[in-house]
Amino acid sequence: MVHRFGLVTYRRGKDDGTLIAEWVNDDPSSLECEIGIGIAKSNNAEAGGYAGEYEVEYWLGGKPINLHLVVKENGPIFDMTWSEDGEVTNTGYGFISGDLLVAGFTR
Repeated sequence: MVHRFGLVTYRRGKDDGTLIAEWVNDDPSSLECEIGIGIAKSNNAEAGGYAGEYEVEYWLGGKPINLHLVVKENGPIFDMTWSEDGEVTNTGYGFISGDLLVAGFTR
């Protein structure tokens, strides 16, 4: 069954403004799940926080997927938008769980 949403976690990397991503969603062309990793880098993210704009390179089967990510803090929730070449590809929201930003997103 193909779901119209995916899940992603972000944890802070060792460098300021860097996040390490792990994500999963369904492959719409099969019954398999896509599971990938990535790294997000920001020049304006809050120190010790998650809000900011990021250039993200995700990898799936060794192939890069490059997206722009905007994370806005909205109380305890984070509004998130992913785009490619200025066009929104996914939207979602997340929350902090331990040292992770955990988010769900539309496909």
